[in-house]
Amino acid sequence: MSDLILSEPLASQIRREAAAQGVNADTLIEEALRHYRFKVQKEKIRAESAWWQSCPPETRAGYGDEYVAIHNQQVIDHDSDEETLRKRIRARYGKTAVLITPAAGQPELRMISTRWNR
Repeated sequence: MSDLILSEPLASQIRREAAAQGVNADTLIEEALRHYRFKVQKEKIRAESAWWQSCPPETRAGYGDEYVAIHNQQVIDHDSDEETLRKRIRARYGKTAVLITPAAGQPELRMISTRWNR
């Protein structure tokens, strides 16, 4: 992996904050990036949900009682079994945020993380 060079005063601010928290600078940066990525993914899921809810009812009704997977304001897959759909999407898209929601009714927004936070 290549080094990332930060200019001053940002580098000094990171070192001071890391020292104040009792961690090294790398740990602080990694945690900040994880937090940022989670925030961006959460906002993407909210935007995808808003888009889906704004679709005409006949579009949503076309999927019946299935679950739909939405990415970049497109239905990319659907299935009657949520877990089957989730596994297929995870295999295809990895950790990319993809909304999986019931096609009909109110969406249930869940963020699933395999990381345990202290």
